[in-house]
Amino acid sequence: MGMHGNDTPTERLSGSVERVTFHSEESGFCVLRVKVKGHRELVIVIGSAASITPGEYVECVGTWQNDKTHGLQFKSTLLKVVPPSTLEGIEKYLGSGMVKGIGPHFAKILVKAFGV
Repeated sequence: MGMHGNDTPTERLSGSVERVTFHSEESGFCVLRVKVKGHRELVIVIGSAASITPGEYVECVGTWQNDKTHGLQFKSTLLKVVPPSTLEGIEKYLGSGMVKGIGPHFAKILVKAFGV
């Protein structure tokens, strides 16, 4: 092994999922685009989650890696999904089609009716 492999410190990262680029039902492997405070661009997060939807909030622990093709990515060793707590998040979550019978339009009405 040698000394080299472990020079990247583990970091914490949290933000809201803007887009699920890839998710495998079988393995849980996922590639997410996450809106993180302090980052102008969406951060590419690689990890695994049983299920993941836009609008959900994720907390990750992992390391930054620079990929030749895709640029900077956050490779998470631990990825925790936190249910949405903001109006925007809930609206996105409801409108994503995860909840049967609720589309984007109805999501807006529901959120207006219930508030946070």
